[in-house]
Amino acid sequence: MRWRKARLPGWPFPNRSAVQQERAPLARDLRPVIPGIRRRKPRSVPRVMLVQPGARHNYALARFLNRHDMLQRLYTDFALGTGHPFRRLSHLPLPAGVKAKLNRRATDALPARMIRSGVNVALPGARRHTLRPPSARDVAASDGFYLQYFTDGPELRARAPGKPIISDVFIVPGAYRAVDREVADFPDWGEAPTPPDLARRYDTHSLAMFEQSDVLFCPSQAVIDDVTGYGAAFAQKCRLVPYGASLRASVGTPEPGRVLFCGSLHLRKGVHYIRAAADMLRASHPHIRFVFAGGGSTVMRAKLVAPNVELLGHLGKAELMREFARADLFLFPSLAEGAAGTVLEAMASGLPIVATREGGVDFTDGTSGIVLPPRDPQAIADAVVRIVEDRALRAALSAGATREAEAYSMAAWEARFIAAVSDVF
Repeated sequence: MRWRKARLPGWPFPNRSAVQQERAPLARDLRPVIPGIRRRKPRSVPRVMLVQPGARHNYALARFLNRHDMLQRLYTDFALGTGHPFRRLSHLPLPAGVKAKLNRRATDALPARMIRSGVNVALPGARRHTLRPPSARDVAASDGFYLQYFTDGPELRARAPGKPIISDVFIVPGAYRAVDREVADFPDWGEAPTPPDLARRYDTHSLAMFEQSDVLFCPSQAVIDDVTGYGAAFAQKCRLVPYGASLRASVGTPEPGRVLFCGSLHLRKGVHYIRAAADMLRASHPHIRFVFAGGGSTVMRAKLVAPNVELLGHLGKAELMREFARADLFLFPSLAEGAAGTVLEAMASGLPIVATREGGVDFTDGTSGIVLPPRDPQAIADAVVRIVEDRALRAALSAGATREAEAYSMAAWEARFIAAVSDVF
C-alpha cells in the first residue's frame, strides 16, 4: 500500500518541517551576526518605472534600463515581449496589416513579465484612452518614474509625491504653433489649424509637465529653447540627452544632384519650402532632383508635383536604405521636431546634412553639413547647389557626417541615457 505524506504544519512550505519553520524567523534575525548565513545585498542601482504609449524607438529606453537591471516595469498600450503567447500569431496566415502591427510591437530584448500592456476606455465612443494604471506594488518598488511626455504624471505624482519624475520631452512643446503659422501662410496646402480647445490642452499638459517633473530629458537644444519659452525657471530642469539611431554606417554610391527628403509630407516638415527651392533651381540646375520619401495627403502630393521632383511615397526599411545609398545629400528643413531619426540615419549613411536646428539634431555646421535658417527657400537652394557643385566639399561633409554619427550610435545612446538616469538618483 502506498502512503501519502502528511501535510506538515508549515503548510506554505510543505518541504520544511515544523521545526524549520519555527527556526526561520530566528535565523533571519541573526543573519548579521551568524557567520555563514547569507544576507541580501542592498541594490546598487535604482529601479525605474517606464510609462510609454506606443513603440517609440522599438522600446529602446526600456531595453536599456532592463540590460542594466534598472527597469521595474514598462507600462504601455501594447507590446509583445519574449514569451508572450501572441508572438505565435505572427506565424499564422493573418492579414498583412495585422502581422505588421504585431511585428512592430514585438521586442526580443524584453521578457513579457517586465511589460504591462493595456488601455482603459473612459466612456464608449469618447475616444479617450488611458494606459493601465501602474500597480501599487510597482509604484512602491520603484525608486522613480520615467514618463514619455508626462504620461500618467499627475496620477503618479499624487500616488508617490516623494519619488522623482523624469519626463521625456520628445518633441518641441510648441510644435502646434509652428504648424498654425504655416497653415495661415499657406492655406491652400490642405492642412487645418489646431482647434483652440486642443491648443489649450496642449499647453496645460506641457505646463503641468514642466512644473511637476523633477527633470526634463530633452533630445536637442531646440527642445530646451522651446521649453524655456514657457518660463526661464524651467531651464534648470532640462538635461540634454540626445537620442541615437540603430542604422550602422554604410556609405553608398551617390548620384550627383539627387537630394533626398525623408519624412511625412506635412507643413511642419518644411516640404513647401523644398518645393519653392526646386522652382528656383529648375532652369539653372536641371540635373538637381528633389526626392521625397514619405506619405502625404492627396492635396499635399499634388502641390509638390514638379518636373524636378520625385514622390516615392512611404518606403519600407530596405527601400529607404537603397535611397540613402543613392542620394547625394539629405535635406530636412523641418520647423519643429524633437530629434529626427532620419537625420541620424542619413549621417550614418555618409550623407551631408542640410537641415534646420529646429530639425532636432545638433550636427556640426560646416563639418557634417550646412545649418539652414527656418522658412528660407533661397538658403535651401544655395546650400544644395554649393554641395552638389563642389565635390571636394561634398566628400569632406560626407566623411564628417560618418564620424559624427558615431556619437549617435545605439551604444553611445545607451551609455548616455543610463548615465543621465543614474545621475538623477
